[in-house]
Amino acid sequence: MKQHEREFFIATIRSGKVFITNRNKNIKLIIHPPTIDQVVESCQVYNDGYDQGYIDGMMNEDEMTNWMIDSGLWSQEDENIIESTKKDIEKLKIEIFNARNDNHLKNRIRLYLRAAEKHLVKYIAKKNLYHQNTLEGFASTEKLSWIIKNTTYHNNKLYNFNELSLSYVFEEWQNSFLTEPQSRELARTEPWKSLWTIRESTKIKLFNNPKNTELGYNQKNLIIWSQMYDNIQESLDCPAKDVIEDDDMLDGWFIIQAKKRDAEKAEQELNNSTKNSKIKDAPEVFIVAKDTDNINRINSMNSIHSQRIKKQRESVISNKGSVNDHDLPDQRLNIQMQQTNSAIGKIKGGK
Repeated sequence: MKQHEREFFIATIRSGKVFITNRNKNIKLIIHPPTIDQVVESCQVYNDGYDQGYIDGMMNEDEMTNWMIDSGLWSQEDENIIESTKKDIEKLKIEIFNARNDNHLKNRIRLYLRAAEKHLVKYIAKKNLYHQNTLEGFASTEKLSWIIKNTTYHNNKLYNFNELSLSYVFEEWQNSFLTEPQSRELARTEPWKSLWTIRESTKIKLFNNPKNTELGYNQKNLIIWSQMYDNIQESLDCPAKDVIEDDDMLDGWFIIQAKKRDAEKAEQELNNSTKNSKIKDAPEVFIVAKDTDNINRINSMNSIHSQRIKKQRESVISNKGSVNDHDLPDQRLNIQMQQTNSAIGKIKGGK
């Protein structure tokens, strides 16, 4: 993004308004931020739309998903692809961070990452194909349409949507939402960066929204990412500047930091759960899991070495059906090491 483009976006976002210009009909519209009272009323419009849709027999999102499955339009395999692709994207972001000093490898991983993201978008779009026909989709459209009708002005008067349709204005309003990469770039660069830095010392007003009005979509994202970059700079493990300026690498850093926190939390939970003197020094502790989330949390308590041993054991048991404890690969290795250490001890003792 060039400097003049950033200046335009920041000025527009700070105004709190969305400007729509149709040159074919020479019409300029301004969408103002809704007041808190208007937001309350729009929520009531959502509730009314939801209730009416229910009376009319519309399906909710879960029911629509089940209907799509019954109709062959969606499957558990599709759902699994979404989940596995999300995990692939996470792994690729970690890999691109780890390859930050190898430009060739980093660029190659980035190609795989973009392909995975495109694949994910394709399947999410497929899943949400009929979202607008659900209770939630219908009610959301009613709510947002009401907001547009009551906040769109032409020549300082509420627009009547005679020449430009509501659907056209609605689409242009949605097109004004910046993407996440755009919001992140604006948050860490000029002219916003300086405004954000001096906001408290100068008491500058970041946004020109009238009193008692909601922050816009772009305004909220700009604040969120500005605070995020502040937190990164304050971190003891703050990454290098080139990482901060690369969204993919920084996401990888975020994921790694989150995993570290989870591991530390899991270790603390393990320490708290093994304070019993009978088990605190045990080489292995078995904890009963109550649900899937509990299983994942317990698994995260294992070190990388322990996870490797666990996989080896699962593989052996899967192949043989049942195995004695002393026949497990890691246990056999421990026994061999004990025998070796014992023999060495006897030799030393003989001397």
